[in-house]
Amino acid sequence: MVAPPIFVLFFLIILPAIQATIFSLGIVPSDNLVFSTGQHLVNSPTPVLDVYRDLLASPFIRDDLWITIWISLVSIVLVAAVGYVLALYVRFADGWLPRAVRSLYLIPMFVPVVIASYAAITFYVDRGVLAATLHAVGLPYASPAYKPAGIVITQVWYNIPFAVLMLGSGLEGIEQELIDSAHDVGAGFLTVLWRIVLPMNIVPLLIVLTFTFIGVVGSFTIPFLIGPNAPQMMGVAIQAYFSNYNQPQPAVALAVMLFAICAVAGALYVWATSRSGKHAVTV
Repeated sequence: MVAPPIFVLFFLIILPAIQATIFSLGIVPSDNLVFSTGQHLVNSPTPVLDVYRDLLASPFIRDDLWITIWISLVSIVLVAAVGYVLALYVRFADGWLPRAVRSLYLIPMFVPVVIASYAAITFYVDRGVLAATLHAVGLPYASPAYKPAGIVITQVWYNIPFAVLMLGSGLEGIEQELIDSAHDVGAGFLTVLWRIVLPMNIVPLLIVLTFTFIGVVGSFTIPFLIGPNAPQMMGVAIQAYFSNYNQPQPAVALAVMLFAICAVAGALYVWATSRSGKHAVTV
């Protein structure tokens, strides 16, 4: 029963990753690959690791890499914070308003990412809806569109449903009797949150952080449409090297670097969840 998923995993993920790594190292010859650093020209096949050395020596690539990591980290922090607030409110509040919030935060899940990107552009540009509203009441406005902040805002909005659903599912698994018992012995909301809710909901939080980071760090549509022209996120830079510059080897090398970053995030997730599981068993 384990063989089919392993077969799919090998041929759809592991084998392409190995082939991409070999190709990026210049082991597979090709007469059509040309890589320019702006200072000198390197004809393909580029010797092993030279393409990575040239890429990392470029200040443009270093800026792209830095802005990608920065946007991804800021996005996951904001997604986790906003998602936790909404999940806690929906879980512990009563009345019609939490039910309405439960329906509203699901809306981004049904909006295609390209539509969400254009909606963000329409709302946040200098002459957009938000700018017109603030101008009408005499308030200044600095548009985040076509800046890193625009990418962060759109990524947070688009990833909220997944975060709230995942965190909410973990909160639903916490028995109400446990929380009531803590209140009975005098524990306040913050004490219950810090000593009971957060420790018992650590695995869903790790899932949200890891998968949101992987989704943001490798995203293309949102950074391409609402992000700056330079520096660019890695997904946009990879597409530019592959299609616009006709340089497949550097493009694949950038993709391998991005895959390595995501692999590190996945390894940290596995390590953290295994430690959490061992701690739970010990307790």
